[in-house]
Amino acid sequence: MKMHCQSVLKNLRQLSSVGVRNNSLITKAKIINNEVISDKSRMIRSFEEIPGPKPLPLIGNIHRFFPYVGEFHNVPLVEQMIYLNENYGDVVKLEGLLFRKPMVILFKPEYCERMYRLETRQPRRESMEALHYYRQANKHIFQKPGLATSQGDEWYDFRSKVNQAMMQPRTIKPHVSQIDQVSNDFIKRIRQLRDSKTLELPATFNNEMNKWALESICAIALDHRMGSLESNLDPQSEPQQMINAVHDMFDLMYELEVLPSPWKFYTTKKLKQFFKVLDVLYGTSAKYINKAKERLNQNQNDESMLQRLLKIDEQTAKVMAMDMLVAGIDTTSNSAGWTLYFISRYPEVQKKLQAEIDSVLTKKDSPVTYDSLNQVPYLKACIKESLRLSPVAFGNMRTMVNDVVIGGYKIPKDVHVVGAHSIISRKSEYFPQEEEFIPERWLRSNTGPLSSSNAHPFAYMPFGFGPRTCIGRRFAELEMTTLVMKMVRNFQMDWNHEPMSIRSRFINTLGSPLQLNVKDRDDSLLA
Repeated sequence: MKMHCQSVLKNLRQLSSVGVRNNSLITKAKIINNEVISDKSRMIRSFEEIPGPKPLPLIGNIHRFFPYVGEFHNVPLVEQMIYLNENYGDVVKLEGLLFRKPMVILFKPEYCERMYRLETRQPRRESMEALHYYRQANKHIFQKPGLATSQGDEWYDFRSKVNQAMMQPRTIKPHVSQIDQVSNDFIKRIRQLRDSKTLELPATFNNEMNKWALESICAIALDHRMGSLESNLDPQSEPQQMINAVHDMFDLMYELEVLPSPWKFYTTKKLKQFFKVLDVLYGTSAKYINKAKERLNQNQNDESMLQRLLKIDEQTAKVMAMDMLVAGIDTTSNSAGWTLYFISRYPEVQKKLQAEIDSVLTKKDSPVTYDSLNQVPYLKACIKESLRLSPVAFGNMRTMVNDVVIGGYKIPKDVHVVGAHSIISRKSEYFPQEEEFIPERWLRSNTGPLSSSNAHPFAYMPFGFGPRTCIGRRFAELEMTTLVMKMVRNFQMDWNHEPMSIRSRFINTLGSPLQLNVKDRDDSLLA
């Protein structure tokens, strides 16, 4: 059970799908909620019949998380999901957790699609309840709770307002030069950090990736440079404090939201720590947002993200900018880090990337432009393949607003349903040679057996789907694409260590130091 994640993932190819039972007995088929039902075989099974770990009287399934005796104790979340899939099938029920609603986990893309198709224009996702509790307790700051924790009309009103400013394809255009400059500064920082003899980056480079991500999202959200990439940055500096607080936030969210916790009934030690961490994050964010507003009052910049949000209303702008700063550090830095890691591991991929990017950026200091971002299909395929192998989230959750039928089982209203996309995207039936980094599978010109067009469209879902799709997707893609273009144009990257491990808690992150070997490329050798 506690074997290394990679070795466990290899067993996925041996999994068999759990479909509808007794198909041969179907005589008079009816369509109810798009599910086939037979008069002779009870095709819709009850909620109680959904397989899963059996809860014990009184203590439910909490014992599975106990130290020493629990099979889930200190086991990464992704490995817990693999275990459930292997032992119980493609629809699994997890219930009997302390003060928590039952959860149904889906390991088949057809079932995930149905989950999304059943959602209304106001999908419910009752996750991050501790964060919602914090915002309710701090209504002087969060008069509007924002996208992460709100539901119903409140969520729909907020999302409708910010969608146009953040989701249109051209919304990134005013920010391309900003992100290009941040990436240039990061390239300079890398040359300072690498060992002068071995050319290897230090074990602390993961933190430098966090600084790059913070500097990038601050430039977008506030049209301001925090100075995160300065040499010899004080460990007590505000940028570093924000980075540390984001790490603590996600770790504490895992403790409060995933593991059994009684915080809803009394103020636990972990909840107090969580509140203190959020005070640091939102206090620092609010200070920089207020400074940005003062600059805008003196020099109107209609193209800045903050200015576009302020045109909606001040409270919406403040909450959205705060969420961008907090959510845009760990997620983007780890996604970009995984992409750089895979490129360094696969020399033939890197060679193809160099040819593509060299034709777009003719010099090492050539700027990345809005047009050049659309001239790198192979790079975009690399990012997609990296997100397939190492998505930040293990899945997407919806809270059912009605009684529904998914995978042949009746699921009552208010139950949490999770599409486990991080497991599905590593299955060979959808992506042959599933453990290999093969960007070619995402190219439109590829019509062979490895083509992603052969996979179920809901097998790969790193940014979610539908009305609650990730609001920051376009900015994350801009940041990652720009950085990788600059890295590949400037350096030959190599990996001289054991394969990268995964740290899977509330989100999936790099589990080992990102110690890339970065050698300056010789432009005189270019054809």
